[in-house]
Amino acid sequence: MADAAQDEIRDALRRLRAEGVQRLGERVDEVVAGWASLAARPAWDEDARQGARSLAAAAHRLAGAGGTFDFPAISAAAAPLEVMLMGLGDGGADRAEQIGQTTQLVQAVHEAWMAGPTARGAPQAEATVAREQEGAEAIFLFALPPEMAALSAVVGNLGYPLEQVAGLAGLAAEPQRRLTAAVVDDSLPDALEICAALSGRCPVILLAEQGSFPVRLAAARAGVAAVVAKPLEVNELADWLDHFAGQGGDARYSILVVDDDPLLAEAYALALRRAGMVVTLVSDPSRAIDALSAAQPDLILMDVQMPGVDGIELARVIRQTRRHLSVPIVFLSAEQDTGRQILARRLGGDDFIPKPVDLDRLVTLVRLRAERARSLRAVMESDSLTGLLNHARFKERLALELERARRDKTELCLAIIDLDHFKSVNDNHGHLVGDRVIRGLARSLQKHLRRTDVVGRYGGEEFAALLLGTPPAAAASLMSRIRERFSATPFDGAQGPFGVTFSAGIASSTRHPEAEALISAADACLYAAKRAGRNRVNWDACP
Repeated sequence: MADAAQDEIRDALRRLRAEGVQRLGERVDEVVAGWASLAARPAWDEDARQGARSLAAAAHRLAGAGGTFDFPAISAAAAPLEVMLMGLGDGGADRAEQIGQTTQLVQAVHEAWMAGPTARGAPQAEATVAREQEGAEAIFLFALPPEMAALSAVVGNLGYPLEQVAGLAGLAAEPQRRLTAAVVDDSLPDALEICAALSGRCPVILLAEQGSFPVRLAAARAGVAAVVAKPLEVNELADWLDHFAGQGGDARYSILVVDDDPLLAEAYALALRRAGMVVTLVSDPSRAIDALSAAQPDLILMDVQMPGVDGIELARVIRQTRRHLSVPIVFLSAEQDTGRQILARRLGGDDFIPKPVDLDRLVTLVRLRAERARSLRAVMESDSLTGLLNHARFKERLALELERARRDKTELCLAIIDLDHFKSVNDNHGHLVGDRVIRGLARSLQKHLRRTDVVGRYGGEEFAALLLGTPPAAAASLMSRIRERFSATPFDGAQGPFGVTFSAGIASSTRHPEAEALISAADACLYAAKRAGRNRVNWDACP
């Protein structure tokens, strides 16, 4: 099924490229014919200047599209042609000289078209997709025998499949396959050599006795992605493993493309989709805010020069909302004015990619930017102990998902979950053990809920989950199964293993369409579960 979808995108991109070449020819003819008419005018009046501005807009599109559709020489000639056309008739130069220079540039554009397209190399984006679709496998663990058993228990308890490997010799015997990550203990005499051998295959985490700069520099030179100090901080290790697992084949970045040129916009979209990204296209800037709220993209790819509302103005509008402050905006334009480029960055843009851009290079740049943005946003929006959404961000997502549910006429349920008798856990076993219990419930919710569901730490020992497209009875059944599994999970305490339970209250958006009402209803159900004896789930039958 995935191969069929890729074949379909590849065919669509091929058809679009052919259509793009045809449209380039039409635009070249438009510029050549339009300039022949303008150059023959006996006087340079306002109508002539307006005609020159129209041709400048056509040259701008040629400059942006030529290289993308394998005619880089067209882009090279059309960029200065746009500047010349915009300056015609301004009185700053001899009219005959201006006409002569512009005529030469128009001829250069026409000759570039007649020369035909340049040869393309093998597409890289397709190979990238194939690699991403292989899927991540186990975590490799390298340590000396005395530490191996303890480290295996720690990583295994985090829920990741684990394979113990005996040094470089063991690594050489392993088949080449994609890994989620590798964990290397620096007690091994050849730890850095192992890291260097692994760095091209997967992210490497080094467990280091010392965190000094020389140690970290040596690790960086060996390709280590993360250093976790010993004695081992389990939460930090878990955060890194979650982070690297999220960068695997399931990390489908969402991209919003805003460009008034539908041909170029569709070319960008197809190239990004071919690389496994989810793309939303907007050709009318006035609709960008609605699309931004609906798609919640990891990155916005936007043209600068658009009619009516240009990209810089739209970036300022986007940045007026706090929710959109952290979304990176990458401008993609044939804009030649460096002052305008700096202004674009100063007023909301994060990067500027000049047109024309090779589609494979575009995919690489967008992926790198989106990956970085997602990582930074996860740090800003996550609870430090559990890695779940923090209270403020969860409430923002609740408002967004309720809005989406109203728009799509679907139902969602809010579950508020609270650990039972958690104070006694801290009192009897200490706060470090209490943190492990909180972390354990967080991982249980993440593991057994869908990726589309939204989970947050609501505060203290309280959690919240949005179960999208789920009626309350089904939500209660799922939450009850999670409750049963969690209550059977042993935790190591001061006096030996012990168990912990939780209670939950569930409310539906069908009965409570507003955020505060939904929260109050779920809270009421939770309190009813507590009063009824705890270790149970109550749902929307509650008042």
